[in-house]
Amino acid sequence: MITKEEFEKAVECCTGFTVSCENCPLSEKDFKCGTYLAEYIKNEPALSANSTSSTKKENTFQIDDSTKSDICQVLASAMSTLLALYQEMEPHEKKAFDLGETYKDICCASAWMNSVRKGGDGK
Repeated sequence: MITKEEFEKAVECCTGFTVSCENCPLSEKDFKCGTYLAEYIKNEPALSANSTSSTKKENTFQIDDSTKSDICQVLASAMSTLLALYQEMEPHEKKAFDLGETYKDICCASAWMNSVRKGGDGK
């Protein structure tokens, strides 16, 4: 799970005037940013416009369906751009990209197995 500050900074990096992963707090993590953003969104229950929560944890915040929709649109746009770039790659570049994706999948599976071994939450 990521913190509110990491989430906000990552969204800022993805949606700023010049999209850049250089200062993104998720760029050094094990998984791609979309994995963390989707997990964060999935675990944030939406509140109505006039509701409040007295059970907010320190360092987290609630987001509504509109914000979730905006983030999903940004992620969909990023995936579309990545697909377009992939289609323009030379065969040897595609092989390198595919190898990186396979490595990512192995890392994800390994992290999942470690979390299962440690009781499900990785702690």
